[in-house]
Amino acid sequence: MSLKLAILASGSGTNAQVIFEAVKAKKLDAEICLVLANRPHAKVLERAKQFNIKHTLLDHTLFTSREEYDKKVVEEIKNSGANCVVLAGYMRMVTPYFLASFPQRVINIHPAILPSFPGVHGARDAVNYGVKFSGCTVHFVSEEMDAGPIIIQAIVPCTQQDTEEILQNRIHCLEHKIYVQALQWLAENRLEIFGHTVHLKDMKEHKASIVSVESQGLQFDAMIYPPLEIK
Repeated sequence: MSLKLAILASGSGTNAQVIFEAVKAKKLDAEICLVLANRPHAKVLERAKQFNIKHTLLDHTLFTSREEYDKKVVEEIKNSGANCVVLAGYMRMVTPYFLASFPQRVINIHPAILPSFPGVHGARDAVNYGVKFSGCTVHFVSEEMDAGPIIIQAIVPCTQQDTEEILQNRIHCLEHKIYVQALQWLAENRLEIFGHTVHLKDMKEHKASIVSVESQGLQFDAMIYPPLEIK
């Protein structure tokens, strides 16, 4: 089942670009119908233009309420033909109306190992807490912030020298690996939600992937589960 994606972002759009490239390389069975940004001058719009992808700005500050804004966003997405929504650095909570418009088809990535450190400062909160491991999570979006069913997670060590920026950059390397994989599983109709748990149908291996991540000149081994199938 080829996905028809709408990608929502607020800023640079590095995860969005990885998705663009995966579609172009045929690693992800999807069509990108729309890229939508809520902030003027968001770089993600320039990235979409470079790939000749339909893109639009819908400035949330011009709307009187979150509900009014989301109704317009849903209209734009449906008019584009998209049936799955990817949040890629989209710095807004979506409304129940939005989620009901795309049931079990709104996906997000968060820079922490949920349920630890939800919210907009996952990496900073992890550093301040002094954890020894951090990472990222792809999950279905629910009404509660960063609390939806988890699809895939990646884990990387933290060091004593880590700052928020250093850890965030290391986590980004992992985000770029697991987001495309999660979307491909969705395209293959292999994700099943039982209560709050996501099961991957026909999992080929039952052990984590170990991948090497290089960040700021340092090499780290990261663990990803369920294991990666996209190389």
